Amino acid sequence: MSFWLIALGFGLALGLMSYLLVYEGPGHALWRVYTDHLRACFSLLFIDHRPELVAAVHMAACLAVILAAAAMSSLSLLLLVPVGAALPSFHLERMKNHRRAALAEQLAPWLTILSNNLKSAPNISEAFESSIGLVESPLREEIELLVKEVKMGEHLDRAMHRSAERLQSPLYSSVMTTLLVARQSGGNLPKILGESSNTLREMDRLEGVVRTKTAEGKSQTFVLALLPFVVVAALHRVDPSMLPGLVASHGGKIILFISIALWAAAIALARRIVKVDI
Repeated sequence: MSFWLIALGFGLALGLMSYLLVYEGPGHALWRVYTDHLRACFSLLFIDHRPELVAAVHMAACLAVILAAAAMSSLSLLLLVPVGAALPSFHLERMKNHRRAALAEQLAPWLTILSNNLKSAPNISEAFESSIGLVESPLREEIELLVKEVKMGEHLDRAMHRSAERLQSPLYSSVMTTLLVARQSGGNLPKILGESSNTLREMDRLEGVVRTKTAEGKSQTFVLALLPFVVVAALHRVDPSMLPGLVASHGGKIILFISIALWAAAIALARRIVKVDI
């Protein structure tokens, strides 16, 4: 019976994915939103994967877990579905934040390199290109992409705007804005870049102090976010009849809804407290 249930579920899953890929409708719109999100993340991270294929595998994995939980009558396995559904987006967001943080640390030395290059290069485009070999990834990949767009005929100002919009890093955007303003105003660009490099170094120092002060609060927020799932799994393992009884009654559903709302509010409040902008 379980085998046929799983086989039927996989058939329905394949049919659903085919419908999402081929036909227009609300489901197709959600599919497009998710694949566009993956495409933007892959472009930012320079990941060479097809978003449609990754989304299809992700959906199939979530459906497989749901069917396995139904076949085994396992509530703890079913609780893994929301975690699995959010895991790729969480992982991609973590990779994006790590990339932005690594790039932010490279901006100050790169501005110094760019300032020195401008003393010998005739224009800023050549200064960009000559700095590629002097910086490491991920900043090197961003500069290489910007230089390639300029060589393909894109105007330098638009290429810089597009690079800042694609990366979505406030610090990187401010550097590009500084370059654009200094370039268009005709000021002493090497001197401006040197001063900007010193400012960025001071900002990095202050951010390091803030990260040290808020590290304990962030770890406590992480524990607070995971603790309910651990408690639910432990209670279900000790007494499998406890949680289904809670969900079956009207009062239990109200208590469960209030608990989830309070948990989400606590996480949002904790994240707001530990998030400090300089």
